[in-house]
Amino acid sequence: MVGTVYIPSLRPATARAGWRALFALACLFVIGVLAAPAHAQVEASEYYLGPGDKLNVTVFGHADLSGEFEIDSAGFISLPLMGQIEAAGRTVRALQGQLEERLDKEFIVDPRVSIEVRNFRPFFILGQVNKPGSYPYQSGIDIRQAIAIGGGFTRRAKTDAVLLIRRTAEGKVRYQATLDVPVLPGDTIEVERRLF
Repeated sequence: MVGTVYIPSLRPATARAGWRALFALACLFVIGVLAAPAHAQVEASEYYLGPGDKLNVTVFGHADLSGEFEIDSAGFISLPLMGQIEAAGRTVRALQGQLEERLDKEFIVDPRVSIEVRNFRPFFILGQVNKPGSYPYQSGIDIRQAIAIGGGFTRRAKTDAVLLIRRTAEGKVRYQATLDVPVLPGDTIEVERRLF
């Protein structure tokens, strides 16, 4: 008589190990999905204003103080009543707080200010690309897409990583970046020449 042999001690241990592995894979998947968008959001929220950015400043209830202003080459915007205000190197939120504080001290009781970036400054592509130069910023592009905008790599380009120069709270930072890193306004992408 041929039958199936059941070994009770092996089945539960194997099932538990399988469930543990499946749970671990699910956790890794969830972490991977959640981590990527969070990184992109942090990058965008830490955008530092710079020369060439055009801002739409609204002082609620005071249309005469509102309007579109461009950050000049020295990093300042010129606003009615307040004059020259340094904007470069600040986030939108920091500049908004600075304007509200200044208006509250000198001109308006409990002002509310909204700032929107209307046009971002360009990004730059240098080095071993077919069309180096400055290009208008396009939201959501990564380095690979920026290089395509710049005409693609030359034959002698180092194609696995590029040098990225970006303005941060500490100033300009230079680092090696892979091609999937998001491009921010004002970034400089330098494609290096490969050795062989």
